[in-house]
Amino acid sequence: MADSYRGDKRMTQSKKNLKKALFELLAEKEWEKISVQDITKRAKLNRTTFYQYYKDKYDLLHQHVSDMFEAMKQEIFSPHGADGDDDKPEAYWYVLRFYRHLKHNCRDFTIIINRRYELNIKDLLHDFWNDSFLTGVKKAPDGELQHWVPLDIQRQFVISAYEGTAAWWLENGMPYTPEYMAEAMISLIQKG
Repeated sequence: MADSYRGDKRMTQSKKNLKKALFELLAEKEWEKISVQDITKRAKLNRTTFYQYYKDKYDLLHQHVSDMFEAMKQEIFSPHGADGDDDKPEAYWYVLRFYRHLKHNCRDFTIIINRRYELNIKDLLHDFWNDSFLTGVKKAPDGELQHWVPLDIQRQFVISAYEGTAAWWLENGMPYTPEYMAEAMISLIQKG
């Protein structure tokens, strides 16, 4: 049993080191110029270890980005009881957690948002935004939804607003606090 635990711990650490190495390299050079050898050298692991977990660098990237989005969704949509002020709409807490999560993980999210076309992760981003919107709609109290606007129009509008504003916020060094961003976005969406 101890060997299994040690193996799991080693696997987790190896994957963590490979992901960290990948994003360090992405901060330094173009995607096409990054090789598996570059990643393993930076992670201080051998290629055999890399191929034990991933097919290629694309597989590593896609798994890591998917994990990032999944962690963000879990954080955003956790129950808000511990956040405080119940006078705020449910959507406020989702948006606040979204911006807090971006701030806490700004280096990696800045890379993937700014380089989404080069990294060919546009579909992963689209799926994240779409899933998040639909989850938010399911969790929102009835009074917070606009029933007179078709859902597909609402979805496109909200996704474009949040995606564009998040990219702008990261690219400009997060000039406003997550709290201010949540207030502003909710105000624009609800009163806009």
